[in-house]
Amino acid sequence: MERERKYALPIPRGITTGIVFEAAEKFGLEVTQEEASSEDAFDPRTGFPIRDYVPRMILRGDSPDKLLAAKEYIYKRHEEWISHLEEWRTKRREQILGKYRK
Repeated sequence: MERERKYALPIPRGITTGIVFEAAEKFGLEVTQEEASSEDAFDPRTGFPIRDYVPRMILRGDSPDKLLAAKEYIYKRHEEWISHLEEWRTKRREQILGKYRK
């Protein structure tokens, strides 16, 4: 019985979630997240968070070629998103100010 091999691609925390899910759907990949250790996020004595800990998203697939294509797609879309972010903010600011002016 041969076990199906799974490949994993960790995604940096700064990448927009929508872009990751878009790539997963496009390339037929599974989205999971890394296992969060309680030692990384919580003080064991009090149980309170000691810092903001967000586990990274991980794309899983059966082909390294699909993962590399997804990685290129994600980084390209993220770069486009960042380059248009300031103009989106300007449009949104004008939209909000337009509501106040009425």
